[in-house]
Amino acid sequence: MTHASTSQAFADPRPARRLAHPLSFDITTAAFKADPLPTYAAMRAAGRVVPVKVPFLGSVWATTSHAAALAMVKDNGLFVQEGEHAGKSGVAGFQWWMPKSLRALANNMLQKDEPDHRRLRKLVDAAFARRDVLAMRASIETIAERLLDGFEGRDSVDLAAEYSRRLPLAVIADLLGLPDRERDEFAEMARRALSLTNSFSLVLAMGSFSKMIGYVKGQVEAARRDPRPGLIGELVRAEHEGDKLDENELMSMIVLLLIAGFETTTHLISDAVVALEQHPDQKAWLLADPAARMERAVEELARHASPVQLTKPRYVASDTEFFGQPLRRGELIVAQVAAANCDPAEFDHPERLQLDRFPNPHLVFSSGIHFCLGQQLARVETQVALTALYARYPDLALATPDRVEWIERLGIRGPKTLPLRLNGASRRLAA
Repeated sequence: MTHASTSQAFADPRPARRLAHPLSFDITTAAFKADPLPTYAAMRAAGRVVPVKVPFLGSVWATTSHAAALAMVKDNGLFVQEGEHAGKSGVAGFQWWMPKSLRALANNMLQKDEPDHRRLRKLVDAAFARRDVLAMRASIETIAERLLDGFEGRDSVDLAAEYSRRLPLAVIADLLGLPDRERDEFAEMARRALSLTNSFSLVLAMGSFSKMIGYVKGQVEAARRDPRPGLIGELVRAEHEGDKLDENELMSMIVLLLIAGFETTTHLISDAVVALEQHPDQKAWLLADPAARMERAVEELARHASPVQLTKPRYVASDTEFFGQPLRRGELIVAQVAAANCDPAEFDHPERLQLDRFPNPHLVFSSGIHFCLGQQLARVETQVALTALYARYPDLALATPDRVEWIERLGIRGPKTLPLRLNGASRRLAA
């Protein structure tokens, strides 16, 4: 569909807005994360593309509907990552005042337009192609059971810290070939680096980013000295049609894989448990036949929770009209995938958790050329994590069901901590 026909097909009778006058919508606080649907409905009522003000970026355009989000992520000609394609400098989302070490992370495929994106993606795809994700299920099950063994004899746990985070971290560490003895250290570096809510917290996180980059450099040097299994070793050796990653691309790509490889799945696992415990009828339906129902259930749990709520920003490459809204070259735009995933124009009763929902065209893993490379791995990890957890503790319960403490960070929905009573039903009966 051309840009003009996109605009005509989705003409919007509401008045056009200006980026200089962003609407006052809260999309970062704990109150919003606890119940985001009313805010998304209000945003959608204001337009399918609206101006909002967000941390780090300032005023940006944001899609509010499924159709607009899908059109944006698929149009890599109109919406670009690299500023030079939109009359700007640098990369969308990476500001001039950010430290050099952080801006260096822009050398990954998520921040590149074609043809560089295709070149980097092929190199990483080649390394991933040698890993059968479905064949990894048995090893993921082993990791999950080992973590659950540590819960024996306990009445309560913090699932976020002790399971949701540790399982995907162990999986991505195995996949990348990180030494066992260094994984906890990396997890702490990542936790600190990702605790970003505003410009001040970014300054505080710089030390952790620098340590992380130094750690990755050390891993690359070790893999060069002594070839070893894992994606780091394969990326060091990777070549495709005579091409390979340069030093900055290699560092940036590995940091991306380390962070993206466990953070999204961490929140998806925790969010899924919160949703199941808040919907006992759906939990009962799932646990009646988890082997047959888990795969579809995870798709709905992902849609319902939308742990990644919006895409990375892109520049508008040329003046255009998009879903009835004039956009100017060089302006920033994000696709709100969480808003798309609760759009009543696409989903019947989107506010409901329906674990047997089908079809389920959610955008949790985005779409277009920047779709999530690890989406299949995230799905398998979540399926395994929930199956193993509820097989051992079918009667678990939220320790504070009326008070989930949500992370107050742009673009992420997940609990800071998730205290559980492992034998919630027996505790209720005793009371």
